[in-house]
Amino acid sequence: MNDKVTQFDAICVSIGEQSYSEIMAALEKVDFAEIRLDVSRIAGNEIKSIFSSGKRLIATCREGFYSNDERRERLLEAIRAGADFVDVETEAGDKFRETIAVQAKLNYCKLIVSYHNFDETPSLPEMCNIVDICKKQGADIVKLVTTARNTSDAARVLSLYDKYPDTNLVAFAMGEAGLITRLACIYLGAPYTYAAISDDKPLANGQISVGKIKNVMTNLKLKVNE
Repeated sequence: MNDKVTQFDAICVSIGEQSYSEIMAALEKVDFAEIRLDVSRIAGNEIKSIFSSGKRLIATCREGFYSNDERRERLLEAIRAGADFVDVETEAGDKFRETIAVQAKLNYCKLIVSYHNFDETPSLPEMCNIVDICKKQGADIVKLVTTARNTSDAARVLSLYDKYPDTNLVAFAMGEAGLITRLACIYLGAPYTYAAISDDKPLANGQISVGKIKNVMTNLKLKVNE
């Protein structure tokens, strides 16, 4: 078994608390986290404090509450403060993405180019095309997340790891049918997977708590070593 998938640092905890104090309290419990800046209501100086805390952090700011200008500034603030990764959607405008990419490179921050489908799991050729587009857009890590309606959908997402063995790919499926993919992905080559900080605070459909993922990983390690 690859050492990286037996380590709990392969689990990125998504934090969607609204206030600065709540975010900092959550960070005390984890070493690797995604800070959902689109969910939080924090100021620029608080973003700077969070991302200069020394924790391994991903900065994410999805469309919705903030304008594109505000999203860009929040992500840039996180990058300048020390974010290890920044997540930008593949469908974001070229100028938006390129501005983030340039600053990420200057600040030794890795660029995650992400795709999310909240309705279905596309065909394998369609997903391969999406991965290829993300790579052309300068992704250090490609994140592809779909919605699985059945086990065939889940298996199709996981088959991407055979297609892209040399790509830093985080691919899994949301929904009940996709639960297994959230853990299986790190055993197939994903650098990490995402988890909720607790059972009552998932930020995506089917997101598993970090505690449950750790328990499964521990049990799997014990069985392998028997």
